[in-house]
Amino acid sequence: MKKWLVALAFVSAAAENVSAQTTTTLYGIVDAGITFTNNAGGHQLWQVQSGVAQGSRWGLKGTEDLGKGVRAIFQLESGFNVDTGKLGQGGLIFGRQAYVGLSDATLGTLTVGRQYDPVADLVQPAVMNGSSGAFFSHAGDIDNSNNGFRVSNAVKYVTAPLGGVTLEVLYAFGEQAGDYRRNSTIGAGASYSSGPVYFGAAYFYARNPATQFPDGNWAPNSATPGASARGPFGYVGNPSNMETYAAGGTYSFGPAGLLGADFSHVSFDDANGIAGNTVLFDNYEIWGRHYFTPSLQTTLGYTFTNAKVMSGGGRPKYHQFNALLDYYFSKRTDVYIMGIYQQAAGGAFGDVYDGATGSQSSTTRQVVARIGMRHKF
Repeated sequence: MKKWLVALAFVSAAAENVSAQTTTTLYGIVDAGITFTNNAGGHQLWQVQSGVAQGSRWGLKGTEDLGKGVRAIFQLESGFNVDTGKLGQGGLIFGRQAYVGLSDATLGTLTVGRQYDPVADLVQPAVMNGSSGAFFSHAGDIDNSNNGFRVSNAVKYVTAPLGGVTLEVLYAFGEQAGDYRRNSTIGAGASYSSGPVYFGAAYFYARNPATQFPDGNWAPNSATPGASARGPFGYVGNPSNMETYAAGGTYSFGPAGLLGADFSHVSFDDANGIAGNTVLFDNYEIWGRHYFTPSLQTTLGYTFTNAKVMSGGGRPKYHQFNALLDYYFSKRTDVYIMGIYQQAAGGAFGDVYDGATGSQSSTTRQVVARIGMRHKF
């Protein structure tokens, strides 16, 4: 009995020593609501949908102090759908994030695994959908500013902030024997944050993106791109490459709110299986947020997407007006109402967030409204 008590005391002391140097956090978001679409394939549609204001998720993240300012870090994050209970991101267990790495207060952070790219990390804070909801994304989330897909097999390095400036580089291995470039990705970017000002810019280049990122909004090759296929990605099909330049910034007016603006240019090579068919998308956005009270805020925005299809000369365009009203019961729980109006032109059909609201409209217009609730833990 005495030996058992001594052993128990030793284990307890060791556990206290480990807990003082190691932290692990369980966290999550549960978002659900009712979405109305005025025209989904020619009909009105009502749906219960999950993860619009923010993706529903649960995760584990932790650190271990290794001494001399160095920490081991990890994060595992799983997406799910509240309405059905199914896993998100194509059924992956940790489809949102899964990485491990080292962090140093002076040298920066190096991580390996499934991660966000520099556009999501550095430009998304300046885009309305980054803080307000997926439906406010640029047409179809064509630039992945809403991180509709993540990058697997990635190594990422982020510098420690210096004078408000942070740099980031990413490389994802294609893991194809005999062709190391196939399915590979590179990305880089920088951000600046000082007082009320934030600015971020990023570059992203992915080979064989539809194969590499199956959880994205990709549509198959289409003989009549943009018409029978799903919205903006219907013009893209199965491209050989995807290249993105993006930049944006915000200015905070203190407790009153903030103003944001951003731009992105995205090109897809050999779109819809047509050699030499490059499809270009330019996205322009301006948005602002105002706090009526600390608990009640509204966000309004406008996005214009101008596209060019080299083969066939298509010129699809999308005008989108976004609105959000959000009331916080507490720091963890809020209810919101959002509305989106999209007007398409140049042969395109209305399609808010590339069919996530049901399907594209049978006309050039589409209206989406939603009421939802979000809880964070």
